[in-house]
Amino acid sequence: MKLILSLPLIWTLFSTAGALVCQTCTDTRCSTTAPQTCSTETMCITASILATAAGAAAPQTYKACASSSLCPATGFQTLSVSLAGFRAILSAQCCNSDNCNSETLPTPIPQPTNTLQCLTCDATTSQCTSSVQCTGVQDRCFIATMTTGSTTAPVLGCASSNLCAAASGLGALPFMQNVGTIISRPVCCGTSLCNSVLTTTTTTMTPKTTTTTTMTPKTTTTTTMTPKTTTTTTTMTPKTTTTTTTARKTTAAAATTMSATQSATTKPTSAACSVRLVIIHLLLGLLVFTFF
Repeated sequence: MKLILSLPLIWTLFSTAGALVCQTCTDTRCSTTAPQTCSTETMCITASILATAAGAAAPQTYKACASSSLCPATGFQTLSVSLAGFRAILSAQCCNSDNCNSETLPTPIPQPTNTLQCLTCDATTSQCTSSVQCTGVQDRCFIATMTTGSTTAPVLGCASSNLCAAASGLGALPFMQNVGTIISRPVCCGTSLCNSVLTTTTTTMTPKTTTTTTMTPKTTTTTTMTPKTTTTTTTMTPKTTTTTTTARKTTAAAATTMSATQSATTKPTSAACSVRLVIIHLLLGLLVFTFF
């Protein structure tokens, strides 16, 4: 049980013993330093910076633990950046042994201009159409997004290729905390005025992707439209009332005609019979009179 409890302590002591120790500045001017045990960093860095803003130069010193993005290898390197109204050049040295960054490097001197020009933004108008002349080792144009106070705006300018590489790994431009906070990874390009806000080209190394396309047989669905057949049966019903009425009228007319005919016939017949009877009576009377 005691062995189990002591294992984490042994591991912590072993990890601490194997971690790198670097000198770190205790104030903004780095007038004093103190040893610091690095967490995951594998390098120590010491740097001297010359920053120029609005024509005023301010030297700075920086010492701390450094990641592999800022210090990809041991040795000396020069990093530089230029914005509208701001320039910075820094001399840095990276090492990988305990307290190897205790030395303070001399302040770098301003560098002459080169042939590269990059677009930059005017702080007063926020227009990113003016250009800045790059200097010294600045061989890239870049574009990023910076937050200063409550304002967020694009930032464009010149940078050295090693500063672009460091910024891509860090997600920010190093040693520019006094200018503002970079909130997006800078995009760098190598030709004059290539860092336009509208035409900046980002080169991304995309892993090769294999796309498998499955050919699905085309299925044709035939829909037969059966017309709806409506059968209408029309029954011709004779108009009974009219027919019946006509028949009745016809029967009545016929009956009337027959009655009239019978009457007409009966009247002459009755008259003839009466005449005959009278004649018969006269003859009988004559006969009786003759015999008696």
